[in-house]
Amino acid sequence: MGQQQTKPEEFVPGAHIYRLIPNTPINCYHHGIYIGDNMVIHFLGPVKKVIDPDHSECKKCGHRPDTNRGVVKTCLDCFLVGQRLFIAQYVWRSLIFRRKRRLIHPKQPHEVVTKANELLKTGFGTYSLVGNNCENFASFCKCGFSISGQVVGGSY
Repeated sequence: MGQQQTKPEEFVPGAHIYRLIPNTPINCYHHGIYIGDNMVIHFLGPVKKVIDPDHSECKKCGHRPDTNRGVVKTCLDCFLVGQRLFIAQYVWRSLIFRRKRRLIHPKQPHEVVTKANELLKTGFGTYSLVGNNCENFASFCKCGFSISGQVVGGSY
């Protein structure tokens, strides 16, 4: 998976998108699936700090960052939180992961959106930074298997 900074008008539903997580000691990214109409489905971990109690829900999508966790659907603005947008560039190639050879090839855009919507209803398990995170969610929707390049040591 490569990266490319992009603008919302440059990608289509089914795109695996991500943005920098600010104020982290190393470059960490938050990932999701763009589903169209400026909406994103993504996987959020538990709230780590008390968020301003006066923070109200988003007027565009109704998201409340202090309460909505797990697999959520938000507007692109809530996903980006003021950060630059990147789109994951998948290439067909072989990958050895957990001693199994995998062929990385993305699903068709409509299949990616369908899978993200299914997981919005059913969930994606318990969030774990090292074993089941937002990048695992996005790669599962996009390719059919769960992997996090950030966790296994770089891009893949």
